[in-house]
Amino acid sequence: MLRNTLLLVVLFIFVGSFGQTQSKRDSLQNLLENYNKLHTSNTSIRDTVKVNFLFKLADSYCDTDFNKAIAYYNQSIELSQKIHYTAGIGKGYNLLGRLHIGKGNFQLAIGYLNQAVAIFKKDPHNKDLGVSYGLLGQAYLFLNNFAQSLKYLNAGLDIFENLHEYRKMSSLTNNIAILYGKINEKEKELTYYQKALRILDEHVPKHHLDLRYTILSNIASIYADKREYQKSNVMLQQCYAYHQKTNDFVGMAYTEQHLGTNCKNQKQYAQALDYFNKALVHFSKNDYKSGIGDSYRNIGEVYYHLHQLDAAEEFTLKGLRISQEIGEIESVKFAYENLAKIYREKKNYQAAYENQVLFKVMSDSMFNTEINNKLTQIQLEYEFKKKQEAIKQATLHEANKQKKIKYMVLVSLFLLSLVTLGIYLNSKKLQKQRNIIQRQKEQIEKSLKEKETLLKEIHHRVKNNLQIISSLLNMQSEEINDPVVLATIQEGQSRVQAMSLIHQNLYQSDEIHKVNVDNYLKELVAYLSDLFGAKSKNIEVQVETIDLKFDFDTAIPLGLMVNELVANAFKYAFAEKEGGTIKVAIKALNTVDYELKVSDNGHGLAKNFDLDNLKSLGLKLVSILSKQLRGSLSVKQLPNETSFVVLFKDLKEFKATQV
Repeated sequence: MLRNTLLLVVLFIFVGSFGQTQSKRDSLQNLLENYNKLHTSNTSIRDTVKVNFLFKLADSYCDTDFNKAIAYYNQSIELSQKIHYTAGIGKGYNLLGRLHIGKGNFQLAIGYLNQAVAIFKKDPHNKDLGVSYGLLGQAYLFLNNFAQSLKYLNAGLDIFENLHEYRKMSSLTNNIAILYGKINEKEKELTYYQKALRILDEHVPKHHLDLRYTILSNIASIYADKREYQKSNVMLQQCYAYHQKTNDFVGMAYTEQHLGTNCKNQKQYAQALDYFNKALVHFSKNDYKSGIGDSYRNIGEVYYHLHQLDAAEEFTLKGLRISQEIGEIESVKFAYENLAKIYREKKNYQAAYENQVLFKVMSDSMFNTEINNKLTQIQLEYEFKKKQEAIKQATLHEANKQKKIKYMVLVSLFLLSLVTLGIYLNSKKLQKQRNIIQRQKEQIEKSLKEKETLLKEIHHRVKNNLQIISSLLNMQSEEINDPVVLATIQEGQSRVQAMSLIHQNLYQSDEIHKVNVDNYLKELVAYLSDLFGAKSKNIEVQVETIDLKFDFDTAIPLGLMVNELVANAFKYAFAEKEGGTIKVAIKALNTVDYELKVSDNGHGLAKNFDLDNLKSLGLKLVSILSKQLRGSLSVKQLPNETSFVVLFKDLKEFKATQV
């Protein structure tokens, strides 16, 4: 998530540094005073030089005195309006937009930037128009309006490509990567980060190190997501050294947030708290509300892990208020999630439930199929436009050649026209029939698309309902002290989760009727590992599958069987034992038959274990489900391994063979 907040660093890089030295500011002030003495309003009608002085003076106050910066920008705009200097007016609106984005005033920034666009759009290749589009893309990205953000980032990128502005091209490409990171499109995210670096390497390899280190920080977060913390930290320390060298407090703050998050995820809470507090100090120096809000929330989360619940609640609420004030939806969502956990620990179940519901509502509003489809449509339209422009350029280069071809074609068309007329009369009837068939085809395709959308929505709603049931069971378990009853509730919760993950995979998949077994099993065993504390017991769960996809009727029983067998291994094979391995493997025997094998190197089976006389509800359920899949359950006991083997059929393929 911190990768997404690095957008502010990109903002400074995109337009240019705010900060200037005190001596430079004094020089500008003196120059402006001398200029005013030499040029009165009577002798200087179009005083564009003074406008640019005011811009530079305003820039020098951006880091230290927000109100003075605003005042000088407004003076420059007023003077530009007086002398009818439209470029100065537009530039002033751009700079005001940039300044307000830097302070987290995103809606105000959008208002100024739209005024700049209205001025510059008369020239579609204007560099300042590209700046307006890029800043609008950043503002909408902060507000998680992904469709608008991608639209404007692509528009700005198009202008800078034509102008060969490689730094700005790299910066906007980096922002597009951040956008895809926010919607969990990991492959696209990494692709765009690599593209941003490639632009710098191919065109300006020894320049723009600030942007290069920002992109490297973002890539470091991808390694952190993969839990490759050592590799991530090495890259972040390099970035941190650069930001210290250049006295970039904002860059230091974001890098500290990254390092703090890596420490938190490794349960190094003291170090994490130290990094987050440093980030808060550096963000506060620039009065950057987005970073301050994130820092408060991160500090609150660390206190939650340290079981200091009052401090956790206090800091998380501070972060929530700031994020709500500036309209940063993603940060608000994570604050609700943290509050739900804090209130659950404090046994304030009503507040925990309310915050959990708010978290789910905001999650669904940010990440849904409609948004992803819209982003894909925008990107495809942009790529199509680029291809059309390339074709147009190629056509211009071949203009003379095409003229000759045109004359030849005209002569040929005249000779063919007589033949065509006869063919036309005969084909007219055929065309009418084709039109009827085409309309029918379009109606069928529309109906299928509507049904597919409806089916995805059903899976989505079922998943949400199952998640609420799981949350209710989790809250109920907090009040139960009887270990037997608690274990029973956990078993029920894991079965609900197994079914919930099936529906989640179905509505997220491009193939609405098939479940990706590899992804599903990895998510399921990860959930069971957390539920049974696999890390604390040093138990590793391995999943070995090939590229398998099953329909709903096969996937649900299969998931429940894996759930029961893995849970059974945690409860009995590693009872009062630490260290070991649980393996889940599925292999195809042919196009219909498959083998599921769940093995462990735990205690082994009891001497009186009898597969034909099962007492465990879980194993009884596995036996029943295996028969439902036209299969069987067996067990193998070796000296160092116990294996439960289920032979089953892909029901869809099996039914097809029976026709």
